[in-house]
Amino acid sequence: MNEYNANFQWTRSYSNGEQIPYPAEYVIRIFKGSYPKLSFDKKSYIKKKICDVGCGVGRNLVLLHECGFDLYGTELTQEIVNKTKTNLMKLNITAQIKVGINEKLSFDDSFFDYLLSWNSCYYMGKNLDFDIHVKEMARVLRNQGYLIMSIPKKTSFIFKESEKFKDGYCIIKKDPFNVRNGEVLRVFEDCSDIENTFSDILKISHLHQSMTIVLDMTTIGI
Repeated sequence: MNEYNANFQWTRSYSNGEQIPYPAEYVIRIFKGSYPKLSFDKKSYIKKKICDVGCGVGRNLVLLHECGFDLYGTELTQEIVNKTKTNLMKLNITAQIKVGINEKLSFDDSFFDYLLSWNSCYYMGKNLDFDIHVKEMARVLRNQGYLIMSIPKKTSFIFKESEKFKDGYCIIKKDPFNVRNGEVLRVFEDCSDIENTFSDILKISHLHQSMTIVLDMTTIGI
């Protein structure tokens, strides 16, 4: 397997540019709109704790601030965390952002009402057991909390010419952004594969009717 330094690659990537990008389109639609199997009470957001796992430079945190959430986030390095906090301070937005990875989110048990993992939960880093990621998300989420994720389909461009590492995992080889080459990602066969992976650990009683999965352009409430 190629040697890959995620901390270096993402810190370098996020060091460019001074403006916060617009929020992801589907994050806007999830929190501001509604879907056949998902319709949040917009008034219920006020003062609820939400964590954006892998928050980048804060693109979704600006929207979540407007919704009324108490903001939290994680990123790979202190350099990214500092940059994101600076970006938000310019907009008079306060967020508690910590260095954290998928297998260690650096927050207390049952801390969050909402957990947003937008194109981040399937990055494996040096830990190649995705169940640890799921257990960690379950640990920090309150009973009957909401887990909102974006996960690419197996046919996504990011997996083009990737190399199989083991069942359910691949090594990225042709990242058009030249950031993830060498990274191991968790690959799901379909939505049922995702649902089974999470429900086996979350025991359905924890997040039943409360997990949202976005697969490319398809949003599914479970």
